[in-house]
Amino acid sequence: MATSDLESSFVLIDGERGIPQPSPGEKKAPYAHDWSSTGSGDHISVHGRHFVDAHGRVCQLRGVNLSGNCKTPVNHNHDSFPHNHEPVTFVGRPFPLEEAPQHLARLRRWGLTFVRFLVTWEAIEHRAPGEYDTEYLAYVRSLLSLFPEYGISAFVAMHQDVWSRYSGGSGAPSWTLEAVGFDLHALEESGAAWLKGMKGGGHTEDERGLWPCGYQKLAAATMATCFWAGDTFAPKLTAKNTRGEEVSIQAYLQESFLEMWELLAKTVGDLPAVIGFEASHLPLRVQPV
Repeated sequence: MATSDLESSFVLIDGERGIPQPSPGEKKAPYAHDWSSTGSGDHISVHGRHFVDAHGRVCQLRGVNLSGNCKTPVNHNHDSFPHNHEPVTFVGRPFPLEEAPQHLARLRRWGLTFVRFLVTWEAIEHRAPGEYDTEYLAYVRSLLSLFPEYGISAFVAMHQDVWSRYSGGSGAPSWTLEAVGFDLHALEESGAAWLKGMKGGGHTEDERGLWPCGYQKLAAATMATCFWAGDTFAPKLTAKNTRGEEVSIQAYLQESFLEMWELLAKTVGDLPAVIGFEASHLPLRVQPV
């Protein structure tokens, strides 16, 4: 591709930000290939609906999802699931810290300088409300701290599908379903959920690719209703929050979720590599830090 073609691929933003356009003969800004090298935290920002670099150019974020395996713990036993659901650990997802240089260097060689970094509510707060996995949070911070060495930026995505692993997807911890009254060990037998995301585990042709149907099954549909509209549809259902207060199930779930989110933001929000946060499959927009 010719140099002129490369230059024309950038859209320059001016106006209220007052970013000057290059005059004839003036040296143009460098290509936007590395947003994290300055380590200043302001190398990429939001202008209207665009991400822009320090020179006012609209950035097309190209990279990878890191990674699908973050949805399940490292000590997940598929055969005995959902037994022993409290002492799970996600430390080492997407890969052990000692392997990070190998993987990050490979992404950089491939020209992939942006990462959608997946975390789940379960990974942070799997044991009980208010009991946070500080070892996991320290691991995530250590891993994201390495990104600038490889010219990689990221936004941190709180991922959720079909509410939880315990209703056939990934995301929320098991105690959220127990708070609503579900017996984790009777969900599949009763038809309330397919625990492994599909009927029978997807081992035959007619069982494959069915996990999205879990959204309409009792477990996931009930949890979504209680989270977003419990005050309307389950006004008598209450639970004690971490302060010992009896609150509605909607307030209980939402407060727990937002407190966990706040802790994650405080843990990694100051890192140069982290340009923002995303709540996947929830109606929240990406917020720059």
